[in-house]
Amino acid sequence: MYRLLIADDEEIIVNGLYDIFSSLENMELDVYKAYSGEEAIQWLGRTRMDIVLTDINMPEIDGLQLLDEIKKRWPWCRVIFLTGHSEFNYAYKAIQYSNVRYILKTEGYGKIIKTVEHVVQELKDENQTNELIQNAKDQINLAQDLFCQKYFYALLNNDNSLKINAEEFERLFLHLRADEPVMLILGEILILPKTVDFWEKNQIMYSIKQLIVRYFAMHINSLVVPLKDEKIAVFVQPQKTQSSPDNPYDSMSVFLKGTLEMVQSACRERLNAPVSFALAEKPCKWEEIAEKYVSLIDLLNYHVGHDMETIIDEREFRKQRQTFIPSFGGNSNTATTLLQGLLYRKDLSNLHHSIETGEEQDYYDSLWGWLEPLSEIQDKNNVIALEAYQTIITFFLSCVNRFQLAARFTESNNLNLLYNGGNYNTWKEAAEYLYELSHMLFGMKTEEQSKRTNDTIDFVRRYIENHLSEDLSLTSLSEKTYLNPSYLSRLYHQTTGHKLSSFIENSRIKKAKELLENPHEKIYEIAKMVGYDTAASFTRFFKKAEGISPQEYRESFIATKWLKN
Repeated sequence: MYRLLIADDEEIIVNGLYDIFSSLENMELDVYKAYSGEEAIQWLGRTRMDIVLTDINMPEIDGLQLLDEIKKRWPWCRVIFLTGHSEFNYAYKAIQYSNVRYILKTEGYGKIIKTVEHVVQELKDENQTNELIQNAKDQINLAQDLFCQKYFYALLNNDNSLKINAEEFERLFLHLRADEPVMLILGEILILPKTVDFWEKNQIMYSIKQLIVRYFAMHINSLVVPLKDEKIAVFVQPQKTQSSPDNPYDSMSVFLKGTLEMVQSACRERLNAPVSFALAEKPCKWEEIAEKYVSLIDLLNYHVGHDMETIIDEREFRKQRQTFIPSFGGNSNTATTLLQGLLYRKDLSNLHHSIETGEEQDYYDSLWGWLEPLSEIQDKNNVIALEAYQTIITFFLSCVNRFQLAARFTESNNLNLLYNGGNYNTWKEAAEYLYELSHMLFGMKTEEQSKRTNDTIDFVRRYIENHLSEDLSLTSLSEKTYLNPSYLSRLYHQTTGHKLSSFIENSRIKKAKELLENPHEKIYEIAKMVGYDTAASFTRFFKKAEGISPQEYRESFIATKWLKN
């Protein structure tokens, strides 16, 4: 969904255009309105804008001044100026910028709609261009990438042997500054098709890298490092310019989230690879980056919905806070050898990945690889079996803690048998119990996610119903739920099967009918109470939804009531 901001000092023009574009469902626009250049700039500071449709000649802050602010905050944003013939020379200066168009006011609404449609298609095409994928193949300096990846992977894993200084960064050809703090972003591909092989996966990873680099390069310095387990670390610092604020990190958060939404859209539509991101609360010293990395991993494990990408801001996040057991049996010597190999590698990445993404069958397949040989060992005192058992229960308990399920498991006393392998008569019995708990873990995790999702949807609905006269834009609602706008919209649609905008409209119609049934309420007052600035806008909205005007509805209700009496 693309965001359109309409700005003009003439209220009637803004409201008219707002009504038109809000009703054009085929374009899937999230529409905002501003009655001055100053109000438009306030919106630019709250959320990403993809298209700004504005009068070029406004008092105090005019169109060209607004254009400068747009280019500073959202460089790729398209700007469409509305202008009169007498302002052509003024407008000509504006169209020297890229991504800027102008329309004569005399050309009418049809021309404006067509221009916006063209811009929307242009934005979609840009997200899907093959050039991005080709750049991922052609522009990678493999040696440099390899050294960078190894260096920063070691940094994230707290390798004390690393030197962190300007000289080391120069050797790696980095644009980042070793003597200044850095903001960390952690991304993760949620799920890839099982048919994706090693080379295809790496191509996708490097394509995502190129997307991030391309969008970030307009505004900030960044380094993108692909990691294992489909994760991507992004290190960012603001670019140094003469006009940089004293604390540039304060204004960077909105830009980062808005830009990452564009990256997510391109990854989903072109690469078929949904990606989630977690943003650090604030910049940190390079020596503290390993600790922040662990914190963001935990943050990525918190999901409101399922199988949907999101952007989680650590700072905002702090503001809220079938049972099947297979039969076991087999050869002990072979089983011990298999377990020794597993313990040597200590690779639980498949288990971590499948439980985090909710791929239950893949989880059981991976768990079977450990528990089948464990169940085949007959000697209860076998230390290899004991180590394997301890490895699995440590992993299991970490999942219980990460998904905040400890209280539920403790409540039902289902963890008691886990603490000591001596509680079981055989290793087969221990393996079977781990399978039982795995089913419980998935069930509880699913219930918790569903509860979070339903609580979020219920909160949004209640808020809408109780604040119909206020700003109910996606940006405003997302600020109340601490979810980014695109994610909130998709979460609502996926959960309910309906668009969030439809619920808002239906709530306004329902409330309007209740108020119209009281003959003492003035129609222009009712318009304000259900979120419309003018009676004319409210009348157009009501008539489109109900087929009759508000006054006709009131008269019909009164007549029906009189007949009944």
